[in-house]
Amino acid sequence: MSTPSGPPPGWYRAADGRWYPPPAQRYAPPPQQYAPPPQRYAPPPQRYGPAPTPPPAPRRRGPGRALLVVGAVVLVLVVLGAIALNRLVTGIGEGVGGLAGGADCAAVSTDAVDSALGGTYDVVELGALGAIAAPVLDSRVLADAPSCWAVESGDSGGRLARIARYSGADAAERFAAEKAAAMGTSEDRGGGITVSSAAYFNKDVAAGDEAFCTTGDFTASAGVLVRTGDLLVYVSTTAAGDGAESIPDIDFDQAGGASDAIRFGTDDANCDRAVALATQVR
Repeated sequence: MSTPSGPPPGWYRAADGRWYPPPAQRYAPPPQQYAPPPQRYAPPPQRYGPAPTPPPAPRRRGPGRALLVVGAVVLVLVVLGAIALNRLVTGIGEGVGGLAGGADCAAVSTDAVDSALGGTYDVVELGALGAIAAPVLDSRVLADAPSCWAVESGDSGGRLARIARYSGADAAERFAAEKAAAMGTSEDRGGGITVSSAAYFNKDVAAGDEAFCTTGDFTASAGVLVRTGDLLVYVSTTAAGDGAESIPDIDFDQAGGASDAIRFGTDDANCDRAVALATQVR
């Protein structure tokens, strides 16, 4: 059997006398003997979207902002109250002026009211007029006691006062109860429910056997409750203010206060005038 002679096609003979393959074959990579195994498992599909970004932590609001919010609410109430009060006092004042000649207050004279409050007032027993005047009267203390109504005469500004009188053997106990209510109450009803009442205690004052003054109500009417033996007298007035159309200053500085009541700039002045009048009630 014969073998073919000569080099394979494409080979060439170099100067050293040897045969070499073509350049393309000389540097070609060896054939791959094994193919990579197929991917047998695909990555599991993503069942959920990207994790949500957590919300930013709530910003804590300091007491200053809370006081501003409370102040805004109180201011709105006072404005609305002043408007309503002015209209109501104007109408009731005309009626009081017409009744004053025949229905003087039995507890105190009109001269005593004028002197203590400073001005000229029409003063009457409320009687049937009580239901009409109740919305503008300070009824926080001795709410069920017989009362007299005093309203500034003419168009002087609508200043007013309530003079309430109670006499009974339980006067000391009732005074203590009225003072506790003025400090503000908080009652646990269970189930996480707590019912609270707003404080309106201003300060203790020297009058009678014992006495304390209140802060202003929504019309800024403030006064004093005085106990002398079995007699309780509550006088509340707006006489120190600028009348029904004015909006008194609101004081949120509670430093040294006996309660957390909101105070008006006229509270102490109204307290002084109320004390002067209460001590003259018979």
